[in-house]
Amino acid sequence: MSAAATPAKASSRLAYIDNVRIFLAMLVVAHHAGQPYGSDGWWLFQSPLRSNWIHLFFGVNEAFFMGLFFLMAGYFHPGSVDRKGPARFVLDRLWRFGVPAAVMVLGITPVFIYFHEVLFKHLPACGYVDFLKGAYLGLADRPLGWPGEHGIHLEFIHLWFIENLFIFGGVYALYRALHRLVVGKRDSAPAPRLTAAIGPRTAHLALAGLTLWLAATTFLIRIWWSVDDWKVLLAIWEIEFAHLPQYVTMFALGVVAARRNWFQRFPARVGWTWLGIGLACVAVWMARGAGLPLPIWTGGFSVAAANRAAWEALLCVGFCAGLLTLTRERLPRQTPLMKILSDNAFAVYVFHVPVVTLLQYALAGSGLGALGSFFTVTVLGIGLTFPLTHYVLRRLPLLKQAL
Repeated sequence: MSAAATPAKASSRLAYIDNVRIFLAMLVVAHHAGQPYGSDGWWLFQSPLRSNWIHLFFGVNEAFFMGLFFLMAGYFHPGSVDRKGPARFVLDRLWRFGVPAAVMVLGITPVFIYFHEVLFKHLPACGYVDFLKGAYLGLADRPLGWPGEHGIHLEFIHLWFIENLFIFGGVYALYRALHRLVVGKRDSAPAPRLTAAIGPRTAHLALAGLTLWLAATTFLIRIWWSVDDWKVLLAIWEIEFAHLPQYVTMFALGVVAARRNWFQRFPARVGWTWLGIGLACVAVWMARGAGLPLPIWTGGFSVAAANRAAWEALLCVGFCAGLLTLTRERLPRQTPLMKILSDNAFAVYVFHVPVVTLLQYALAGSGLGALGSFFTVTVLGIGLTFPLTHYVLRRLPLLKQAL
């Protein structure tokens, strides 16, 4: 019998979703491993090496992987609020997200920022404490010769995700608290869990409608904010508006999916079809690197911008439905190793950047080239970060409860 028609055990975490998290954690490491070699944007280490194939790889990742993270995170929010209540849920999230973020943003990241500014921006060397107080935390005057306005200049880098996830979760917890006030009791007992499989036609129409919604909202917002146009609000909240419709939609969809048991009820054959659509989108994107004349642009009011919005929507929906189907049908359980990897996925997401950056420094001048450096940093980054989090970081008194 297909898992689509089998009810999940209410007391067990869905192992196949954790298996997707392993893949996404590794993909994030690979994404940042390639930053110096496939992007002209800012990164902690700079390299003159470039590969257009790595740049295309980034485009595929950006189209779906953070949306899938938000979808899966949203799926586990209702149950967590059921168990803890809105207030305790928010406090627990503040601890779980805040402690590792503080360690990264206040303890580790500024060291790398300091060396980046001195080595790659060629700013005058100064004492690290002077940099930390003056240029990073805004607690003193900026060091002599360091341009920029006085104030806080924290760098969250990849931790923008947990910033935004905390905000999304806080809004959901507030909704649940207001709901309790309106109905006069805590809604800790959800409605009976649905188990009947969703019809294929209904599933196809729902995914097609989701694709149209994402394409339209993404195109509209990119008239004003293009891809990789990052803003910092309130000095610390980092946000990329170009992908915000996708992130909000997928998080909300995950919340609704949990209540209606959509992941378990979703028909497998529809998931396989949409996985094929996602793979076809990847093929089209990569074909552009081989000369396919398909105009695609990051923003603005143009056909090229509409093409990219539609392509991203198709890829996002295809891979979100397809990868969850793939793991549900082919990897529904976990081996002991997979359990260890999934338990460490969040910690790897938080703490892989310093490992990856040190590897990029170590390979500078190695002669490996852009692709060789990318693959080496990816393999070593994954191979080092998972043991680091499992055997060291998650056993430290400050971090073990949060990670």
